[in-house]
Amino acid sequence: MSRSRAALSALAAVLLLVWLPTAASATSTALVVAIDSSGSIDQNEFDLQQQAYVNFFANNAADFAGADVAVTVVYWGGDGVQEQAVGWTTLNSATDATSFANAIAGTSRPDISAPGAANTGVARALNFSVSLFQQQNFAGADLVIDISGDGTENLDFGTTSVLDTVQINVPGIGLTPVPVQTGWGEVFAARQAALSAGILINALPIIPIPPTQPAEVQDSAPAIDFFPSPTFQVNGLPVDISAEWLAALSALGYDSTTLLELFYGRVIGSPDARTPLMIVANGFTAQELGDKISQKLSLELGVPEPGVGLLLMLGLGALGFRSRRSA
Repeated sequence: MSRSRAALSALAAVLLLVWLPTAASATSTALVVAIDSSGSIDQNEFDLQQQAYVNFFANNAADFAGADVAVTVVYWGGDGVQEQAVGWTTLNSATDATSFANAIAGTSRPDISAPGAANTGVARALNFSVSLFQQQNFAGADLVIDISGDGTENLDFGTTSVLDTVQINVPGIGLTPVPVQTGWGEVFAARQAALSAGILINALPIIPIPPTQPAEVQDSAPAIDFFPSPTFQVNGLPVDISAEWLAALSALGYDSTTLLELFYGRVIGSPDARTPLMIVANGFTAQELGDKISQKLSLELGVPEPGVGLLLMLGLGALGFRSRRSA
């Protein structure tokens, strides 16, 4: 009888050991790294992004001892191009981090040759990233999507219209928030779905220096597309969208949505007390991408980054970020 009990105890111990490494409570942060692979990214720029992520995990491997974070890598682009390039991996040792770096290095860019595949599908990238969390049980962990991009949404732009707000300096009234109808509905919906699922959205906009095409800085939607009719009201007063107004709006930047405006006002967001993080990379160089990617991953994963000073954050001041949920 005692032998049977001993055997059962031994079996239970073995099963417990098998189960423990995948227990959800062991993961403090679950991060989706969503990397832009659309047509505005040439092969060299893609390689620079990829290598920057490889370098971070390889160079900081020792700092992952006991980290207990889960990370996955997504390559995204246009129609049909959302790919989980590296599956969910728990990192709690130097060996784990080194293996993860090697896994990223071993991936290839998705094929974007099909019609629509080279477009920039920010909304679909967010939706795909959300679905990856639903495949796991990360109870109690901080859920984070970190999306990079060098262009604004142009795959599903205009398919869904929503009410947005812009600040316009109306003559005789002053700077006023104006409700406008915009075609960013799919991006708004994708962000809201992520926030409703308890997911923090961070971003790394990459500004080409110099810009190689207008789409990398702003979309080409004219101001008239943002309004439901040629005439609308601000504080009860009629405002006519005339040629003069269109010129004024264009000069103020309201005829289009810049890359930074898209990511700051329409992509990043927080479902709770955490503050969304946006770090801007100015140009596709190994140094710039390496520095900015290292900064954001260090903050998101709680890995110390030697020699990092103040973050440069879109001129909006330093935004705090808590990578660990309070116990």
